[in-house]
Amino acid sequence: MAASNLTLVLPPLSLDDSEKAALSEIVEKKQKSLKSLRKIFSRGEKESIDSQPITLANLFTLPYTDPETFPTAAIMAFGAGLDGSTGYWLCADPVYLHPDLDHVLLFDKSTFELPKHELAQLVSEIDEMLLEKGITTHHGHQQSLFFRMADKTDASFTATKEVSGKNILQHLPEGDDAAKWRLLQNEIQMQMSQSIVNRERQEKGLVSINGLWFWGGGYLLRGKYKQVFDAVYANDLFTQGLAKLTSMVAEKTCTSIEDINPASNSLVAFDEIDEAAMSYSDFLVDLEKQWLLPTLALIKKNELESMTILTAKTKITITKKQLGKFWKGSVKANSILELL
Repeated sequence: MAASNLTLVLPPLSLDDSEKAALSEIVEKKQKSLKSLRKIFSRGEKESIDSQPITLANLFTLPYTDPETFPTAAIMAFGAGLDGSTGYWLCADPVYLHPDLDHVLLFDKSTFELPKHELAQLVSEIDEMLLEKGITTHHGHQQSLFFRMADKTDASFTATKEVSGKNILQHLPEGDDAAKWRLLQNEIQMQMSQSIVNRERQEKGLVSINGLWFWGGGYLLRGKYKQVFDAVYANDLFTQGLAKLTSMVAEKTCTSIEDINPASNSLVAFDEIDEAAMSYSDFLVDLEKQWLLPTLALIKKNELESMTILTAKTKITITKKQLGKFWKGSVKANSILELL
């Protein structure tokens, strides 16, 4: 009988210094409400990781190690209902680019609404130009858009969420083919800025969708990946894609351990949350109440063999034996943030 394990994938914590300081103060005040989390982070077997997406893919038996060639877009394409098994794939996120003095600020789809028909119209107006360059566009679930090419490109890209609200000039494509992609971004921006869609949006007082941001490029290695988990719960396209690659269909993420079978090998990926310090602290308290405390109780009763927590920085596994190492105590509240 396979070991029963619950894997929890936490949303990355990416706050600026002032927000981190605020979160540290909030967590300090709420540390009594985070007893299980502090205990797990102290007594569990910890492994530092460089990339949460790659580590997550490894849990699904995908053999990737290099961030430069990791096919994020191809995996997400599977999650979006597309076949990303052949060709070189890129995510192409619609964005609002705002010129301001000597820089250009990028705002992603979390800051505006874009109906499906508007995105389709914007893309249709640049399709011919893209086809001439050997690029086909593909629309997937959740308003996702992808580029597909037959040949690999020698360029590295920065994820949209890492650039949102920032100056794009510091995050433009790099590599031997970078000039080609920077030129394409400019051509797309010029074409989309002139679109009737944006003229109508401006008349309504809405921001223009005047650019596409490319990221996540790579080829998917061919192979038949075995099913690792009995159940996967996730709303994001990346985890859904990993599930589909291992012949599974991810269910919508659930709210507590009561929604899953503790005797199985299950994975739950939590949604990204508002990066405000208070929002993340509320998430941690809810995680404690709905997941960690009842899960540790199951482990103590031998109804679940282990739990794995995957953060952006650390992979932590806790078993009944490790829980018994009472001499390790519990980490201090501010040490929690160093592991997230």
